[in-house]
Order: sequence, then structure tokens, then C-alpha cells
Amino acid sequence: MRFTTGRVSASLISLRAMALAGLCVSPWVSAQGLPETPGTDTAVSDKAESQQAAAPKFNYAIGAIVGSSPDYAGGDGRKNSLRPAWAIEYGRFRLSTSRGSAFMGHGLGPRESGASATLAQSDRFSLSAALRIDKGRDGSDAPILVGLPSVRSTLRARISAGYAITDRWAVGAGVSQDILGRDGGAQWSTSIGYTWPVTEQTKVSFGAGASFGDRTYLRGHFGVPAGSNSPLPAFEPRGGLYSVDAGVEVMTALNRHWVVLGAARVSQLQGDARRSPLTVQPVGYSVSVGLAYRCCR
Repeated sequence: MRFTTGRVSASLISLRAMALAGLCVSPWVSAQGLPETPGTDTAVSDKAESQQAAAPKFNYAIGAIVGSSPDYAGGDGRKNSLRPAWAIEYGRFRLSTSRGSAFMGHGLGPRESGASATLAQSDRFSLSAALRIDKGRDGSDAPILVGLPSVRSTLRARISAGYAITDRWAVGAGVSQDILGRDGGAQWSTSIGYTWPVTEQTKVSFGAGASFGDRTYLRGHFGVPAGSNSPLPAFEPRGGLYSVDAGVEVMTALNRHWVVLGAARVSQLQGDARRSPLTVQPVGYSVSVGLAYRCCR
């Protein structure tokens, strides 16, 4: 019995020693950063960050732009304006004025007002669709237009694609169509642009492009119908290239929210658009300066 009791006592002493050793070693093991099992706080944190990054973001910009441009394409008069400029973005959807998207940092792309959505996007390629109101043109825009049929306002649908060749060079193309059947016709355009980041706050964008139109579009904007009340000779243009242009844009962030924008662009009419009796000055230029407050980008 004494021998048995001794063995039991020795076993108890060994178990107590192992328990004490475990208590001492446990903090050291944790400090060595052994792999954690799934479902730990780290995994939960990573999942939360991933969900936050995937959530749509709400951005907006609101400001005003002072500009000067030809009274109409091919006209020799000028029109000066002070216009509001704003844009609202939620995820891949945007609603903006013609200059609002510039304040959001979208470069020298098409300045079309309306609603748009990004259909597909990757690191270098983007595809978008848009709807905008084309306000048309009437005789009040310039004296030479008196007596000609008005270009009726309509709703245009546009599909645009862009591709970044490098971090600074990009190309784009787009096509738009009058979807209300108001003789607005179809347009398509191509462009190339270069962005120069001067500083972290300032970037300069250079761009050039070409615009094309079908017969319906050019007839409405550059044609003179036979039998009209205009003293100009009748002229019916054909479809094709009607304009080339180039421009430069400078945008500077004054602080986290305020941004100032300056732009200049020159365009030259081509083909039948240039030969039209309505074209008094085939080369036109426009300049603009604006200030806006933007948030949440």
C-alpha cells in the first residue's frame, strides 16, 4: 500500500507541474503570433473592410462657370454666359450639367449634360451609356438664321467607350442618336487625350478629336432648304466628317473640397459643313473659367 500511495502522489505532483508550466508558457506562445483559427477578429475585420470598399460611393460637385463661345457652329458672333455647373454621382450612375463632369475629374471627355451610367469598367477600359436633352437651334441664335426652319429640341441616347493606352494617354469614341424622331440624326466622335499631373493638386489635360454626322444631322445644322424664307441659296449637305477640334484644360484643387478649372478649345469645320452658306467663320474658339465645391471623392 505504501508503494501504491507513493506512485499516486508522484503522478499528482507531475500533473500539477505540467499545469503550472502550461500557465507560464501560454502567454509566451500567444506572443509568438501562432496562426489563428478561422473566424477570428482579423477575419471579421477584413470582411468588413471588403464590404465597405465594395459599397457604392456618393459624390457631388456644385459650382459656376463663366464662358465665351461662338453663337452657333460656323457663326462669327459671340455669346457670353454665366452658368451653374453641377454633378451627382452614386456608384456607376451620374447626373450632371455639360461642365459638371469636368469638376468631378473626368478630363476632356464629352461635355454632355444628362444622365449616364457606366456599363463596364476595368483598369484601362470603360463603357457607358447616357441620355441628354439636345436643345436644338432657332432663328434667335443669330440674325443669319432668321427664316430657316428651327432645329427642334430632342432626346439623344449615347454610347461611349474609352481606353487608357498608358497612365497618361487615352483614346475614346462615341455615337449618339435622336431617339424621338425629330430629325436630329446621328453623330459619332473620336478623341485622344494626354494628362500631365503637374503636382498633386494640379493637372493639365490636352485633347484632340473629330466629329462626324449623318445626312439628317448635317442637313438640320448646316443645310438651307429650297423654298425657305431665308435669302441664302439652297444647300443640302451630305453626311461625313464635319469638325475637328483641340483643347487644353487646367484643374487645380485649392484644398480638399474647392477646385478651380480653366479651359480653352478651338474647332474647325470640315467638308460640307464648311461649304455651307451658314458658315461665316469656319474656325471657332471657346474659353471658360469655373469654381466648384466637391465632396466625398
